[in-house]
Amino acid sequence: MKPDAHYLERLMIDLARGMPSAGVEFRERHGRWLLRQMLPSGAFADREGEEDLYYTAFGLRGLAVLGYLEGAIAERASNWLRSRRETHASAVDLHAFLQGRALVVSVGGPDPLDGITPGWEDRVADYLRSVRAPDGGHGKTPNPTTGSTYHTFLALLCHQMIGRPPDDAGALMAFLDSRRRDDGGYVEVKAMRRSGANPTAAGVGLEQMLRGGLRPEALERTASFLSGLSGFDGGFRANGLIPVSDLLSSFTVAWTLSRMGMGNRLDRPALRRFLESAEDPAGGFGAAAWDAGRDSEYTFYGLGLAALAHPPEA
Repeated sequence: MKPDAHYLERLMIDLARGMPSAGVEFRERHGRWLLRQMLPSGAFADREGEEDLYYTAFGLRGLAVLGYLEGAIAERASNWLRSRRETHASAVDLHAFLQGRALVVSVGGPDPLDGITPGWEDRVADYLRSVRAPDGGHGKTPNPTTGSTYHTFLALLCHQMIGRPPDDAGALMAFLDSRRRDDGGYVEVKAMRRSGANPTAAGVGLEQMLRGGLRPEALERTASFLSGLSGFDGGFRANGLIPVSDLLSSFTVAWTLSRMGMGNRLDRPALRRFLESAEDPAGGFGAAAWDAGRDSEYTFYGLGLAALAHPPEA
């Protein structure tokens, strides 16, 4: 199997292709809502209404899959990203910046890195080395004592976005193997014994980027683990002990099963019912019916799940 060198591009393309199945009114409602979350500066607001790099990346992702990221919108976002190109306090911030940059450039917007001192890719690679842990994984901030499955996933995406492979892929794969559990899933940190939806999605993504996917003997076990996280409310739960579903876990499970070639395991009518429960009729999504808030992160998950929850022929 050939490693996937374009994981994020494949994700965005696949979701954009699936969006028409959600219907024109759905797309317009949430596209307008996302545009309202964009501040005059070009940033997207967090739930408190403040500029936020993390939410900006998700807002741009949402606009991109809807086909709303173009022209003046991309230029405004690029100008704000330019002001944040030297202020990355964590691997999460770095990933958000690099993805925001990739999105605005992909639609013809100005590059937020125009005019920066040459060799920025080397500086990013050096930062990624600084968040490498002794166990071969990556942490959130420099000099971590242990790796995180999620932050290792983000770090490898950053490597792809700068076109630089990680220094020691063998150590990364050994780290990944240490996070896999007998139930077929993955855990976030080594001490954990019970797998979760989101560490498993990150783990499978790492498998696809490093090895080209799961080995055949592991594929069915992982698909069964993910399918077993389905909830009574139609979505997917973060782990087997949590009684209710959430939109993040529902999206990551649905995407992971689809990328594994197991999309037939999805109960699409049930997912659509769950999706409706997390949707605001005025636009935007929260984590689930119990979440009164709305933000660009969960709205992206809602849009992504909508693209996956409708039959391909719809």
